[in-house]
Amino acid sequence: MAALKSVIQKRLSSPATVTEVEDLSPRVRRIRLSGPPVKGIRWRPGDKIKLAAGPRLRSYTPARVDATAGWMDVVFFLHGGGAASAWASAAEVGDTVGFIGPARSMSVPEAAPDWALFLGDETTIGLAAACLETLPETAAVLGAIELSADDAGALPAFGLPLRPAIRAERHGEALLAWLAETTLPSGQGIAWLSGEADSVMALKSALLARGMDRAALKVKPYWSTRGHAHRKALQKQL
Repeated sequence: MAALKSVIQKRLSSPATVTEVEDLSPRVRRIRLSGPPVKGIRWRPGDKIKLAAGPRLRSYTPARVDATAGWMDVVFFLHGGGAASAWASAAEVGDTVGFIGPARSMSVPEAAPDWALFLGDETTIGLAAACLETLPETAAVLGAIELSADDAGALPAFGLPLRPAIRAERHGEALLAWLAETTLPSGQGIAWLSGEADSVMALKSALLARGMDRAALKVKPYWSTRGHAHRKALQKQL
């Protein structure tokens, strides 16, 4: 344990530098982290890092990484009082932040699917970009991101080929409505489901009811309206 703590501390003591800050919408921000800690890292799309943005480490999935040039883009949802959100809201070019990783988080298909579906919320924009960029040009892409109307512009601003599903009262309702009205393509497909825990589980159930193979569903609850313990409990069921 002491050796592990030493390795982590060494990584955090060599921080990356903020080299770009771009507001994709009022509450969605892209931050580029650059420098020696990023250069040469072994990153695969879907991998996560843990940022020391605040008193605790917080997990994020880089959207894009260029290990040769030494930079990675992380997309933040600026949602209020959290330490990482506060850091990202105030971040400026020249700031520094430590991180550890990457580590495996969301898997991508080994064989090229005929089509791919992504459903998530604001917290999963970076993951969506990373996963979708693994697909061949022949794969059909469809899906939606649930967010507020004010933040809908973040998707085209970041170049994501996904529809905005404007949130009504409850998390997940707009995504379930979008899915109910959508015809899934024929052929071998894959679905990535991520975001609020109850929403993710409801989407999983809906897709299983429509005949999707359980093995084709890649599920990652990032957070829960019912708290951290609830999300962890659901994660163990997957």
